[in-house]
Amino acid sequence: MGADVERIGLVDGERVRRSASENHGWRPAKLAFGAIVVLAAVCVGVGGHHGRAIGSAFGGLTRLGVGTNSTDFEESWTREDWRVVSFVSVEYEDIAKRWYHRLSNLGYKTHYLVALDDEVHEHLERAKLRVLRAPGFTLERGGDLSNFWRFRLRYLLDEIKHGKNVLLSDVDVVFAHHYDPNVIFNKAGDEEVDIYHSLGAGWPHSAKKQWGFSICMGFSAFRATSSTERVLETAVKVCDHQAKCDDQVVMNELYMKYLQMSWTTNLAHGERKGISRNTMIPLVVKTLSNLVPRIDMKDMTPIKPSSKNVQCFGHTHHVDGGHWAVAPIIEKDGKAKVEVWDQLHDECFPATISALGAQWRH
Repeated sequence: MGADVERIGLVDGERVRRSASENHGWRPAKLAFGAIVVLAAVCVGVGGHHGRAIGSAFGGLTRLGVGTNSTDFEESWTREDWRVVSFVSVEYEDIAKRWYHRLSNLGYKTHYLVALDDEVHEHLERAKLRVLRAPGFTLERGGDLSNFWRFRLRYLLDEIKHGKNVLLSDVDVVFAHHYDPNVIFNKAGDEEVDIYHSLGAGWPHSAKKQWGFSICMGFSAFRATSSTERVLETAVKVCDHQAKCDDQVVMNELYMKYLQMSWTTNLAHGERKGISRNTMIPLVVKTLSNLVPRIDMKDMTPIKPSSKNVQCFGHTHHVDGGHWAVAPIIEKDGKAKVEVWDQLHDECFPATISALGAQWRH
């Protein structure tokens, strides 16, 4: 997909006709929506029976951390209110290490890498990083990402069912500051928010046409609420009905076509809050476009840091506050991600990779 940096304004009012390519795979799944959501609504209060049935149907996905070699990981996993999670395969090992050590040096204590294959799990465990092996799933080298995106939805659903809040981050997201998720996601007026999303680069096009933006799964926070659980249950079912699943497309289409999200723009810093008009799932979603901006480095000129307010690749980073993280638009290639990450980090932040220590290269 082409780089398409999001514009701030909303497109409201007239609905735009969907393209045939974006409708493919949606209509058959949509037919099952009513039954799925009704089942979710009926079963939510029945002692978790529906959740156990769903888990069994998808191969008995167990909560991450169970069965790992380190009991310390499992104990801390159950105590934390929020944890930051990123998935990694052996093809993305180098960028994953940069992501992990960046968070460690910022002071985070609750970030985890979830290994999608045995090789990268062994490497990261040997490096003494907090790494967990994805249960019941392996992403082969060059494998179909559709299978991973299916797994990612099931992983999220499983954690939400266990009452765990998850901040999901792609490994190429560069964190700028140590902001506590418990603070960010508990601001006055946001008590009812179930899910937070950064903005996408215009994918899927149907969301871009209808709303003027699309939500991104690459930096998203899922609060463990009944509404979040029911939406993810539906998303998993939709994905299972499609030959090729893209979880970002599924979530955007679900918000648009079934939940019929109504977005308000009268929030600070250009953020938006989406309210479901489908009363069966009273979901509330909020964007993180200001806290986690997307940037296309090809279109921006770096300026070396010279003051407390640093203009870097078109975005202001404040030494004492500002953006939480930056999401660069990069092709799906491990080497390319490392090159962009290194450039972005050294240009935008006072401490270079070499200054942060040898662990960056382990």
